[in-house]
Amino acid sequence: MNYRNKFYSKYVSTQTSYLYGEASLEDIKKQFFAWSKYFGEFLPENKNAKIIELGCGYGGLVFWLQEIGYVNAEGVDIGVEQVETAKKLKIKNINHSNLRDFIKNKKDLYDVIFIRDVLEHFTKDEILDILGLVHESLKNNGAVIAQIPNAGNLFGSHLRYGDFTHEISFTENSANQIFSISGFKNLKILPVPRVIYGIKSLTRSIFWKIIELYLRFYLLVETGFGKRILTPDLIVIAKK
Repeated sequence: MNYRNKFYSKYVSTQTSYLYGEASLEDIKKQFFAWSKYFGEFLPENKNAKIIELGCGYGGLVFWLQEIGYVNAEGVDIGVEQVETAKKLKIKNINHSNLRDFIKNKKDLYDVIFIRDVLEHFTKDEILDILGLVHESLKNNGAVIAQIPNAGNLFGSHLRYGDFTHEISFTENSANQIFSISGFKNLKILPVPRVIYGIKSLTRSIFWKIIELYLRFYLLVETGFGKRILTPDLIVIAKK
């Protein structure tokens, strides 16, 4: 058994439950507001649109999409525990498969493909292979929505090495490279800002703004350029 199969077969018990506790619909619903802020404006108006999330885990985002009316939203994940958790939570349309095998030969099928916290688990050659398959699987003018770890973040090395199965991290430049060379157009590379839920999150947001100003000043002095994205993750939006 290679290391990926060994880790992904126990990914809930050794990683997600360790970090976030036991999965529940109640906890998933707490993320709806943030996902709406991050991704809502990029979703199609047509609620019958075909949407898939590759590497969907136990399907939290897929559940959100279904709850807001996207009846054809589905997900795929290689982790047995992840898919079993989705079934326990009664989240529909979560498939157990290698994501590359699942979308292979599904040309021009999807309106939107999500790839959140997935690409960093693959080698450089595998990433380009996946993005090529994603490009083929999208309809003309379909969109890919990716979330990737930001190596330019102050604690980028913690994100890079926080999961044994991570292979790589990204910057705005390298993200632009891999999506452009894979045939995507109209790229947008965006921060993943803090979402304010109440007093506690507002306070954290204010302190982060102060820290961010300091970091931008440091970058300006060090490099002459202070406009780098500093959030832990990057969101990439691109069109076929």
